[in-house]
Amino acid sequence: MNYIIKPFVLFVCGLLLTFQAFAADGIKTIIKGSVKGLGVKSLYLYNRDASHTVRSSAVIKADGLFQLAVGIAKPGFYFITSDVENQVSWHFYLSPGDQLTVKIVNNQLVLGGNGSSLNTFLFDLHQKYPYEADLALAYSNRVTALKASTNTGVIRYKALLLGNEQGEYLDKVFGPLIESKAHGNAIIKADISDLNVSLVPELIVYPNWWQTVTELMYAKMKAGQLKVRNMYTWVADFGNAIENPKLKEAFMLELLDNSAIMGDFRSIEHEMKAVIPLLKDPKSIAQVNLLKAKIKRNMGIFRYAPAGTDMSAYTFSDVNGKQVSIADYKGKLIYLDIWNTACMPCIAEMPYLNKLEQEMTGKEVVFLSVSCDNKIELWKSFLQKRNITNEHHLIINGNKDTFFDKIGKSGIPRFVILDKEGKVLDNNCCKRPSNPLLQIYLNELLNNPK
Repeated sequence: MNYIIKPFVLFVCGLLLTFQAFAADGIKTIIKGSVKGLGVKSLYLYNRDASHTVRSSAVIKADGLFQLAVGIAKPGFYFITSDVENQVSWHFYLSPGDQLTVKIVNNQLVLGGNGSSLNTFLFDLHQKYPYEADLALAYSNRVTALKASTNTGVIRYKALLLGNEQGEYLDKVFGPLIESKAHGNAIIKADISDLNVSLVPELIVYPNWWQTVTELMYAKMKAGQLKVRNMYTWVADFGNAIENPKLKEAFMLELLDNSAIMGDFRSIEHEMKAVIPLLKDPKSIAQVNLLKAKIKRNMGIFRYAPAGTDMSAYTFSDVNGKQVSIADYKGKLIYLDIWNTACMPCIAEMPYLNKLEQEMTGKEVVFLSVSCDNKIELWKSFLQKRNITNEHHLIINGNKDTFFDKIGKSGIPRFVILDKEGKVLDNNCCKRPSNPLLQIYLNELLNNPK
């Protein structure tokens, strides 16, 4: 996911030190230089990972000079950004002990110190082959240039650089789709017709690599290039679509860990059972076993609505103020979408939910969107402005309703599946409407709800 504007990626590699030389807090690494023409007052150095931890900061002096210092124990990716909104960020690959000089004038950089030859090559590469209309061509040109380069820095870090380029390419292809599922209001599609890449294990250096690879698997499902046997094997099936053994294991572990975090309690034990035979590294097997504690801890949130809990007596209000009971839908599988008008990810799922409802017309399943808004008029106005006329209801007492005490208070969007008697089948369905696995899941529940 593009967490910050970055028209180019910049790596700075210094002298590679041995592991034995590292101090407990890492070796002091310095980036210093000057900034002019950007109106910048402060600079911040972050880890380039999911944590986005600020490692160092510097106030720009009156003459534009700055210095960032950080202890680094091993080489890794970092980026520098500023206090100016929508400002360009500069990405670095730092080695312990680097002493870098950077001159920034109107977003143009001049580098000095160790690694400047490599970084000049990479900057020129990204300027020459920007990701614009033809993403596949730009990626192909970048890969070709990296493989052919005689630059000593490129040769030393070639596998890593190729993995990073692949991560950025997949992010350009699938990043907008991922973003739209969080903040969009329409269905967008990723074109994989010319996406012919062999995934490399170094891909994992890119921050959102497993999310883009997941979207790649979804796209392959839709294109008929990947078959999921059932809902208990989807992680294993996705893993088997990856040739490299190391990347396969890393990907399956990420999927299982995310399922544990999100609370996919109905399926995860079965998913783990299907994955373990595919794991060759004992550390990977141990990591799967450690997930059991995380699962047990997170299950406590939903302890009042285990499978089989009768929810049929709960009622909601429709747009006309009429009370509607879950019992009114007896005889149909119920997919409850719990949302409110301030929740952007909830709104982003609506077009996908409408599409799924149309695709499952005629089957014994009903899709109920239930808002937990506290203001009735706000909810009604939202529906009217968007011309929404399907099954939308309001939880009568908003987020203070006893309905929430029963199913467990958690974040939204939240999805719950009830059986044809109004009893809980899945108290926290992690397969959202935008996930193509959901339709497979619902069809399986219709055929075999146990």
